[in-house]
Amino acid sequence: MLVNVCPAADTKAPPDRVWSAIASIERWPEWTGAAVLSVEPPGPMQPGQHIRLGAPTLRFLQFTIDISDIDPQHRWIDLVARFPFGIDNYEHLTLTETQEGGTLVRFN
Repeated sequence: MLVNVCPAADTKAPPDRVWSAIASIERWPEWTGAAVLSVEPPGPMQPGQHIRLGAPTLRFLQFTIDISDIDPQHRWIDLVARFPFGIDNYEHLTLTETQEGGTLVRFN
């Protein structure tokens, strides 16, 4: 059985500001609630990067994000979120400017 869920959220923040928060891994704790435990290779977000995250109080509860591809100009990221018990979630994250100047964030 295949289940397709596409969460989305609107924010009043402009797309460039949202992109800055998403593409800057060191800022992830601000909006994910998770601690960044390691980034390989280090540096700006890039294809092939492996990011290990953990719950702030339960560091043994860890998951990883593998960056498959990224297009800063068009504001999208392809990634695989790998959770415990072999759960892999393939995502295409996009940012779209709304008519009001805010941002629609979608995970497809």
